[in-house]
Amino acid sequence: MGARATAAEIATAHYPFTNTCVRHADHGGQGTPSAPQVVAEAVAGGWFAIPVAQLGRVHKLERYSPAPLVAYNGAGNSQEDLQVNGDSVSRRGFMTRAAAACAAGSTLAASMRGVFAQASQDEAKTATLRWGIIGTGTRGTFTHIPVIKEAPQSQLVALCDVHEGRLRTAASKVDHPVQTYSDYQQLLSDRDVNAVVIASPNLFHREQLLAALQAGKHVLCEKPAGVTPADAAAIESAAATAGDKVVMFGMQYLNNARQRKLRELVDSGRIGKPKYLVQNVSRGDWNRSDNVWQYPDPKVNGGKPGNWRFSHAATGGTLNEFSCHYLDLLHWMVGAVPESVSCDGEIAVYKDGRNTWDCATLMMKYPSGVAAVHTLSLFGPSRNELTVMGDEGSISTNDEAIRVSNPGGRGRNRGGAKSQEIKPEETTPPGGKRSADRATLMLFEDFLQCVTAGKKPEASAARALAASRTCWLAELASERRAEVKWGELS
Repeated sequence: MGARATAAEIATAHYPFTNTCVRHADHGGQGTPSAPQVVAEAVAGGWFAIPVAQLGRVHKLERYSPAPLVAYNGAGNSQEDLQVNGDSVSRRGFMTRAAAACAAGSTLAASMRGVFAQASQDEAKTATLRWGIIGTGTRGTFTHIPVIKEAPQSQLVALCDVHEGRLRTAASKVDHPVQTYSDYQQLLSDRDVNAVVIASPNLFHREQLLAALQAGKHVLCEKPAGVTPADAAAIESAAATAGDKVVMFGMQYLNNARQRKLRELVDSGRIGKPKYLVQNVSRGDWNRSDNVWQYPDPKVNGGKPGNWRFSHAATGGTLNEFSCHYLDLLHWMVGAVPESVSCDGEIAVYKDGRNTWDCATLMMKYPSGVAAVHTLSLFGPSRNELTVMGDEGSISTNDEAIRVSNPGGRGRNRGGAKSQEIKPEETTPPGGKRSADRATLMLFEDFLQCVTAGKKPEASAARALAASRTCWLAELASERRAEVKWGELS
């Protein structure tokens, strides 16, 4: 048999019909290598080299079969053991077939389209999620970057932020080179990115989510679902028509082990039928660091740039920015959205020009007759407590523990109730690793299942929309000083 074709000859013969330069997924964004360079790397590294007249780049496809036009046969453990459409081929045979393919342009194009279609189908099942993060503030940098490192079949390939310092800090947290952008549209144009995390301030969520879907990307958007009901309506429509693209929201609070155990106890009938839920949440004021994005809201301090969380236009309100997680939890515990909401909210302490509340009390009534109360304070001690009271007992949370109280019979004096303390344990991920944020890692695990198996997201757009709607109904109720119905918000 004649000498085998070399990688350089493969590249030369394989690309005479196009001047397209390509960039493969693991190149790290360090410039754009030539087609011969990439194909040479692909063959030497045991990858499959796919023509780029349609694709525009080389995919890393693991165990793809049958082989595309030119593929390295990894089983042979030889960089010169090559296959063309599944057949072993000599240098002369390869060069002859490549020349013939180039002469038959239309036939080659049709062949390439078939290869690309098959590759796309396989990618949906087995390929790595190649993430880009839009917004490298605290959440994007210190939560999503560490989580993506541990998320299955995930690789971070690009970052975007308008603040050079934040972008540089975020890039330093990644253990391999990544492409960086100051314009999110450029990130969306990066063909190495097939999924994006939107971790920018709330007022950009609608615009960036719609643009990401338009660019053909899967989307994991941080809560909330925009800053106005119009934003929410646009996001709802986009998610409903996204086709095979996944749209998920960062509503990870339900993934907390304590919340899951509490729900399990309620569902088991441990306290009878739930009747009344009380949730108290307090903390200090928003982060006042100079690193926080500054937003010039004309309605706040004369338009002088200031902390974006002080602006209702930028956040959609304090409830929308902070309480949506907790309201989502209440809806989940009850198993429904409320039929009516009443609320009293105000700025009680921070008279610094902001137009976002620093405290609020909400009352929600659900179709089943269950009532729930949520209180929020931004000038109190760090506290996050929930009590679910049923007709045969109660369950309350304190720190990471759960206390179950059962009086021993319906209608008895609760003062002598027997109680049990339960400390739920987090499930250790495969491999024994523990993420800095296990609840968020579970979002990414579910996201992968949605992409590869076609399941519906747990943290769906519908859930995010319901939480935000509750927040805006509460503001409306506070303004009217009256109870409002679920359907009143247009």
